[in-house]
Amino acid sequence: MRAAILAAWAVVALAYGFGLAAAYRSGRGRAGKFHLLYDPVRVCIERDAVYRWIEPWLDRPRTALAVLNGGVCTKERLVRWTAEAGGAGLAVLLAAGPLALASESPELAILGGIVAPLLPLLRFQELIKKVERRRRQIVLELPELLSRLLLMVNAGENVMRALDKILESRAARQGHPLYTELRHALEAVRRGEPLVAALEEFGRRCAVPEAKMFATTLLINSRRGGETFVSALRELARTLWERRKAVTRTLGEQASSKLVFPMVVIFLLILVLVGTPSLLMMSQ
Repeated sequence: MRAAILAAWAVVALAYGFGLAAAYRSGRGRAGKFHLLYDPVRVCIERDAVYRWIEPWLDRPRTALAVLNGGVCTKERLVRWTAEAGGAGLAVLLAAGPLALASESPELAILGGIVAPLLPLLRFQELIKKVERRRRQIVLELPELLSRLLLMVNAGENVMRALDKILESRAARQGHPLYTELRHALEAVRRGEPLVAALEEFGRRCAVPEAKMFATTLLINSRRGGETFVSALRELARTLWERRKAVTRTLGEQASSKLVFPMVVIFLLILVLVGTPSLLMMSQ
């Protein structure tokens, strides 16, 4: 077993050494932005044959990265994310071999071989959680945005000026994804892009059905104005508030389910603390 562990670790270390040399020769080391773990993996991934082989496995990470980065995920960003995920697994493999040999425990090497491929999966799960968190933030904030817009339009304000004033509020200055994407859309309109294209891009960048409903309602009814526009905004506001209630209810159920395990542990501890003295007294 010791010889097998040593041979496997030697293969990993040799591959890492070749990758390290290739990454340094590529100019990353001389540029002063060299990473001992990520760059060797990155050089390997950037090879055409390797990238074509792993590309089908990267469809879901590419989609998630596109949602988090304005609807676009370049090959550079995808390769960097994949290299970071693979570098974490490589670090575990490189550390597991020497630890197993030093402690004379082959189980550590086996454990390292199991954990290493799981780390990229955990990183992907973290990426999915970020996408879901962003979606929830947009769904929860969109009714608030629509309510403020409805108040300003009812007061006789122009839609574009109303949106500008909303973006000047404190909530909009805190880096919220909804206001970030809305700011991109308004800046595009100021640059001369048509409002239709800007709002369509807003819905695409948000990647949330509720945001697309909001953009579509503005496009269809903004030119009509008057009571038609206001009634459309009111109807959309009712729909979005119902969506927000559903999301809030789901979050509450998830929070209550997470409390079940700690409550069971506390209950068992109380039973042990209360029951142990009684059992000791009975045994005497």
